[in-house]
Amino acid sequence: MGQSHLTSRQLDDAGRTVVAERINAFLRQLYPLKTAEAVAADTGISANTVAKWLERGSAPSTWATFRLIGAYGPEFACAVMANPPAWLDRAAREEEQRRLRTEIAALEARLRGSAAP
Repeated sequence: MGQSHLTSRQLDDAGRTVVAERINAFLRQLYPLKTAEAVAADTGISANTVAKWLERGSAPSTWATFRLIGAYGPEFACAVMANPPAWLDRAAREEEQRRLRTEIAALEARLRGSAAP
């Protein structure tokens, strides 16, 4: 019985490590430079706290995870989950499409603005 408890605990530790790695990868991809400062600005979580997650490879608290979900939406939730439900995956794709359309519109506006008469 004690052996199965150890195995369960080790799996929990392994699961936390995987989640921490996924969170850190998402945040670093979003903000390759000054990650902690940018995440702090988006979430209200202190940059020092975010820096500790990134340096130690540790997972944020539940409270902080909800702040991250609030700031980064379904894309973040899908990136963290091993097998997100279909509805969440769909919401993440829709959010990405909205974000990309906004970026395209901004680039097109820049092109129009720099076109010679």
